[in-house]
Amino acid sequence: MKTIRFFLLGLLSVSMVFLSSCKEDPEDEGSSFVGDYIMVDATISEPLTLTTNEIGDLSIPAGVDITAMMQAALLGSIQCDPANSIIELREDYSLFLSCSSSMDEVDAGTWEEQNGSVIVLNMNSTAIPSSPTGVVLTVTDVSLIGTLLSGQTSVPVAAQMLAGIVTAMTQGNATLDMDATPDAVPMTFTIDLQKQ
Repeated sequence: MKTIRFFLLGLLSVSMVFLSSCKEDPEDEGSSFVGDYIMVDATISEPLTLTTNEIGDLSIPAGVDITAMMQAALLGSIQCDPANSIIELREDYSLFLSCSSSMDEVDAGTWEEQNGSVIVLNMNSTAIPSSPTGVVLTVTDVSLIGTLLSGQTSVPVAAQMLAGIVTAMTQGNATLDMDATPDAVPMTFTIDLQKQ
């Protein structure tokens, strides 16, 4: 009788282990950042000093709007009006640029969510033709409130693009000293993307 009880107890234990392991695993819900976005704002968040030919050092304060410049730099390969240029963060972690007013689409690389507040955009040289190796954009302090994705990033900006900032800020009265400026200067800025 004791043998039967031990046998039944053993069988019951094995059954419990088997049944508990058959529970459905929760499905991976994916990233909340997956979606199509339009760049709506880029603003310098750390002051920058550039050397000009005419007036020496020119301080560019935090708060300067560089949206048009960043749209041209990061979305230029799609040949589309910036208001229609879509940044697609796909479920398979591929990154595409597309145009909502045409069928144009560019495989721009990959993206990853390092944690809930850091996204990395690995943009290839197809997306950023001016960079033979592409550009890695690490966006920190990321927040998704409603449909607005916001964060901060730092990227090397080509001297030619900085020359445009100097000209615009000085209303054409100064030019960037190209000999005193490295080929690329790190620029830190906030970025806002509107989810479509």
